Amino acid sequence: MVASVDAPEKMVGKAIKRREDPRLITGAGQFIDDLRMPGMLHIGLVRSPLAHAKIKSIDLSPALSMPGVVAAFTGEDFLDLNPLPAAWQAGGVTNHAVTPRVLAVNEVHLAGDPVAVVIAEDQYLARDAAEAVIVEYEELPVVVDAKKAAEAGAP
Repeated sequence: MVASVDAPEKMVGKAIKRREDPRLITGAGQFIDDLRMPGMLHIGLVRSPLAHAKIKSIDLSPALSMPGVVAAFTGEDFLDLNPLPAAWQAGGVTNHAVTPRVLAVNEVHLAGDPVAVVIAEDQYLARDAAEAVIVEYEELPVVVDAKKAAEAGAP
């Protein structure tokens, strides 16, 4: 059993004034996007516009030829990295979900799946270079109904 601790009465059921608000709304706050460090680079993600597709090819050369672009990678470059772990799995439940990787490999499973990353000297170059990457997809069937998705043979 966990011992309970009574909260002070002055805090229960009352709005608590936030101390950080004045500096944030007056421009004195510091946000992560405000940080600048020497040699800092930025990324631009290439995301799938399709909900389900095979990745036929990814051509990074248009991005890599742009000034200010330092590197570009696909999921094939990170095959030795472990897939992203699921946060929780219920006991006795079979998980049919695809274990996600940092970047999609061979197939995308949702619109917005990242398929490539471009690294550049500033955020605008990174975004422009990401848009220059050429990805060829083979569209696959999609199921948007949860019950149908659970049926045998569903894509």
